Amino acid sequence: MKRLILSIFVLVVSCCLLVPQATAAGKPDKLYIGVLADMSGPYAPVVGSFRPGYIDACKYINEKFGGIKGVPVEPLIRDNGGKVAVSLAQYNELINRKPRPIFIDTAFSPVAEALRPRYVEDDMLGIHAGNLVAVYPLANSYAYYPMYDEWFGFAAKYFKSKWKEKRKLRVGVITWDTAYGRGMLTEKFFAYLKEIGVDLAGKPQLFGIRDVEVTTQLMKLRSWKSDIVFSCITGGGVLAVKKGMNEMGWDVPYLANGLDLGTLNLDTVTLDGIYVQRSGLSWNETDHPAMKFLMKQFKKNNRKKKDRSAFYMIAWVNMAVEHKVMTEVVEKYGWDGLTTKNLMAAMNRVKEFLPWGGLMKITYTAKRPVPKHLRMYQSKKGKLLPVSDWAEVPDFLPTK
Repeated sequence: MKRLILSIFVLVVSCCLLVPQATAAGKPDKLYIGVLADMSGPYAPVVGSFRPGYIDACKYINEKFGGIKGVPVEPLIRDNGGKVAVSLAQYNELINRKPRPIFIDTAFSPVAEALRPRYVEDDMLGIHAGNLVAVYPLANSYAYYPMYDEWFGFAAKYFKSKWKEKRKLRVGVITWDTAYGRGMLTEKFFAYLKEIGVDLAGKPQLFGIRDVEVTTQLMKLRSWKSDIVFSCITGGGVLAVKKGMNEMGWDVPYLANGLDLGTLNLDTVTLDGIYVQRSGLSWNETDHPAMKFLMKQFKKNNRKKKDRSAFYMIAWVNMAVEHKVMTEVVEKYGWDGLTTKNLMAAMNRVKEFLPWGGLMKITYTAKRPVPKHLRMYQSKKGKLLPVSDWAEVPDFLPTK
């Protein structure tokens, strides 16, 4: 009898000792972030800096914070060359890894659009550009800046406030014939123009992502007496439009939301004077504490001039958000609680977050998984300098 009681006692103690061991076993050796972007195709001058941005941000997080509660984080970076099929194959490769990434971060609108339903099917979280069809209907997707049509609603309101003529301001549109380029062409945007008393000049003009000659489209916009021209493009597309306007001697304000130093460095003379909305600081705001921090890391890692684009910064912002929510979830639920459901709940609690001292301002909610602050900038002698205060964009998100 005594021997039986002793055996039961040993069994109970052994089971109790196994509990903390099982919890410890849930702690992974490493956490991964999947990164899909065009680093060698038409978007590369701007988006290519995703690679060094994620490498540097993860390195800093691992060295400064010990990763996520002592677990290092590593980016799994894939170059899609601007091809959707390639990127979808890369996504399939990433989610079938063991362990698979916690997040998938992308910088290619057609891919984000295609992956929105996949994220739900695969129980995955995605962070990407602000393209309406990539976020809505609501799924497991978050944007790292406002929706593209909201960018241009913000711009229309800004230029309307500067308009001095008695007649209505006329806005001409020339944009890429891609998911990104057409992202501004929504019913909400057109309705907002009417609401604030701004006319659309003629019809929006489209051109291919690799086109370098857009004179025909520009001549139409000029014939429709556009007072200002808007484009949802980046890289060589911005250069093609501005060069065409200059060659025509057409001197009206031009705004391209994809202008940053990566694009500006293609030809600082031709691209001088262009306006751009920004969701984050300019590299030229060197007195800002957040930019001082970023530049310190940039120099420490021996990055080159070509890497000074918005997407180097966005990589740091995304990693700050992901570090924040993963840490919160692990602290609250333990390693076994690092699930998509818990991560989304943490994402939806991010309020007025200022990554790295204020590179951007990020707020997410269950109904609006998209930031809402922009500022107007203008290129001046090779620099992008602010010409307005930060303000909220008009809300163009679906109500259902």
